[in-house]
Amino acid sequence: MPAGDPWQKTPIASKSDRFFMAQLALDGLDVDLEDYEVHRSEPSFAIDTISFLKNKYPDTTFTWVIGSDALSNLQTWKEIDQLAKEITFLVVARPGHAIDLTAIHPGVNWSEIEISAPDISATEIRKAISEGRDIREWIPGRVLAFIEEKGLYGAA
Repeated sequence: MPAGDPWQKTPIASKSDRFFMAQLALDGLDVDLEDYEVHRSEPSFAIDTISFLKNKYPDTTFTWVIGSDALSNLQTWKEIDQLAKEITFLVVARPGHAIDLTAIHPGVNWSEIEISAPDISATEIRKAISEGRDIREWIPGRVLAFIEEKGLYGAA
């Protein structure tokens, strides 16, 4: 589920463009892409999204996937104590971002997974696009074609 209007940052691409890029990236995979946050007019908060999902899918257990760099920031999330009671977090270990165990918000249930992924962030990819560098190794070709077609992130 792409974030709609994240309250901690201002996206460069529109939420509808980000949703469409997620659709392109996931095309052919057996996954469901939820558009709840894209249609909200209010800022996106995880607690609101989980409430929506639990109402829509009452018999489902949810796990929120975050990068290891975000785990220590959970204390800034809206109603984190309530959210921690509702879900567990799956932390994807990102290269160069060790988990600071002392910074994890009390009561947060989490587990860690390591994946084979390039050592690059979305911010670095957007910068590479704006600089005209080749990013084909990092994103699917259909997503890159859409970015170039729309001129997103300074693409030529």
